[in-house]
Amino acid sequence: MYLLTIKVIFAISIFLLTIITGFLPLKIVKRDTHLFSWCDAFASGVFLSTALLHLLPDAAKKFSTLYSNDYPFAYLICIITCILLVIIERGIFIYSDKHLASNKTIVPIFLVLLLSVHSLVEGAAIGANTNLVEAATIFFAVFAHKGSESFALTVNLHRLEVSTKNIRQIISSFAFVTPLGIFIASYILYATATTSGHLITAYFDAIAAGTFLYLGTEHLIESKKSFEKISEVLALICGVALMALVAAWV
Repeated sequence: MYLLTIKVIFAISIFLLTIITGFLPLKIVKRDTHLFSWCDAFASGVFLSTALLHLLPDAAKKFSTLYSNDYPFAYLICIITCILLVIIERGIFIYSDKHLASNKTIVPIFLVLLLSVHSLVEGAAIGANTNLVEAATIFFAVFAHKGSESFALTVNLHRLEVSTKNIRQIISSFAFVTPLGIFIASYILYATATTSGHLITAYFDAIAAGTFLYLGTEHLIESKKSFEKISEVLALICGVALMALVAAWV
């Protein structure tokens, strides 16, 4: 009962952090439109470093413990995911109505669904632990980058021209995903305690790494005008540095 209470506190903390950091970029954009480009660059740095410093190494470690060979399954899955996302995005632009109507609907939904899967796995990793210390360690790791993840999600949705009202609704729903994962996994501990459960988590981590890699590089190459200003470059470096600092602690 004590561990369940702690997990409830974890879930509430993550929910509040997601809401606060998800709504923050909207306030920034309203007050100063020039800050949006900095937020965009910062988000790219967060996605890139989260993929390469956190998710991908974790996935590789899990695969290495589950399989006797040293084949880089995690890296292969990450690359395939990233390429598939590029293909899907290009397909949406080419075959949508005038490259606009369908894209405004499909891309944001696709983005939120992919990040939700990752968030659900994060929550499950917390809820599946019966050891308080291990559960707390994972919680702090998730909490450390959840704010940046939510912040970056809002920035990308705004870039895709999603309305402020819809962004608020999306973030409000997205905030429930990780807590939902915590509660679900708390009642099905046996699923993630088995080899099959760990294998599923490894796959999700590798897929999420590919997703974040795609999101981080998309803004870097989508326009010749990207990062023309030194402030944008510094914002990108800050995003990378933040997650690099987190990697040194967890």
